[in-house]
Amino acid sequence: MKPHSVPYLVRNYEKYLFTILLLAIVSVVGFTIEKAYPQQEDSQLNGPAMNSQKSDESTSFSDTKFTPKMFVKITSHKNADKVSAGELTINGTSSDTAARDCVVEVDWNNEKPSQIVTPTGPGGSSDYSTWTFNYNKEYREIEVGPNELTSKLTCINPGPLTKWFSVTLTGEQPPFPRPLPVP
Repeated sequence: MKPHSVPYLVRNYEKYLFTILLLAIVSVVGFTIEKAYPQQEDSQLNGPAMNSQKSDESTSFSDTKFTPKMFVKITSHKNADKVSAGELTINGTSSDTAARDCVVEVDWNNEKPSQIVTPTGPGGSSDYSTWTFNYNKEYREIEVGPNELTSKLTCINPGPLTKWFSVTLTGEQPPFPRPLPVP
């Protein structure tokens, strides 16, 4: 072995030890952070947009409790639709069935109390799989300008679980009949 190769080996050995020590420190810090801030499997955010991003792979066959996906939607109108101010009937769908213990409610601009819709599903008076509601003088008519209509599905079994769906409609002044010309 040449005399000048020994310092070279020592320097490489020091680099090797330093690298091993650095990797050990990074591993310990990473493990500590993971224990202090564990990742959650399911997001805390809810709603239609978040539900569509969740993977069905997270549900395993070993789960003893099966919870079907929940949804509620206003189907008669789309966001930003223009409607005549005054009375308005809306229709919608939800994941409810006659066998589940759910109810659908609606509100106007988050005004409380919310109103229970009329179920029209094939399962009868407790089937909110399809539903209807009439905004009128008894609760609230559609006003000129923006009107946020929110539907809310609440299920007791399993649960309680809740889902919301909103559309914002623009109320426009209804056309007034023009007077007939006088001859």
